[in-house]
This record gives sequence, C-alpha cells and structure tokens, in this order.
Amino acid sequence: MKELLEHLFEHAHWANRRVLASLQAGSPSEDAVRLFAHVLTTERIYHERVSGKDPWPQDFWPELSLHECGEFVPGNHELYRSFFRVNSEKELHKPVRYRNSKGTVFYTPLRDMLMHLTLHGEHHRGQIARIVRGFGEKPAVTDFITFCREQD
Repeated sequence: MKELLEHLFEHAHWANRRVLASLQAGSPSEDAVRLFAHVLTTERIYHERVSGKDPWPQDFWPELSLHECGEFVPGNHELYRSFFRVNSEKELHKPVRYRNSKGTVFYTPLRDMLMHLTLHGEHHRGQIARIVRGFGEKPAVTDFITFCREQD
C-alpha cells in the first residue's frame, strides 16, 4: 500500500506541475485558478491532518494567485515525500482523528485519507482541463497512464 500511495503522490506532483505550466502558458480563467488553489490547499490541509495536527477551521477555497499556486507545488511535494520517509506501512492502517470543514470529528485510516486526497486532485484537475478547453486552449495532459509511460 505504501509503495502505491507514494507512486500516486508522485503522479499528483507531476500532474500539478503540468497544470501549473499549462495555466502559466495561457490566459487562465479565475475558475481554473480557483480550482487549482483548492487542490493545492487541500493537499496542505490534509498533510496537517495526517501529521496529527487539527487545523480547524479550514479554508479549502482561498483566493490565491497563479504565482502563489506555483509556490505551493514544490512545497506540497516535499511535505509528502518527507511524510512517506518517516511513516511505515504499518502506520498507514492506523486511524487518524480530524475534523472536517464543518467541525465534525472523524477517525479514518491514514491510507484512506491519502487515497482520497489523490482522487480529489484528479477530479479537480479534470475540471480544470474542461475549463481550459472551454476557452479554446489546450489543457495539460495529466493522465496517470501518461505519467507511468514517462517513468519508464
């Protein structure tokens, strides 16, 4: 499980870099930047959660500039690389206590929280691609299989 999650987080970083480059190369809409800021902020908030902190209340929808988003991308990557270095396979099965955006307390296995985060990013990067395409621009290719092919 740990190896799979690390691979998925490497994909997320690769995809975030591609989305950033795509938005920087075009004329990004406010909606696309807002979604990208949401993806990156959620990665940061979840890192706090899985690290045993209780960041509440949370702002999952901050207004960040594209430049600010660009500063989050490498920082988020390093947070999770460090996280995986110090957490074992066994740790992934332990429940984590956290509060959601409404303040409700949950206990969720670490592996499920991390998997959710990777799927969450995929969902919103797809929405960003649709917005970019709607403006007549070419969105970044962020498909997992493309990432895998490029790793070989």
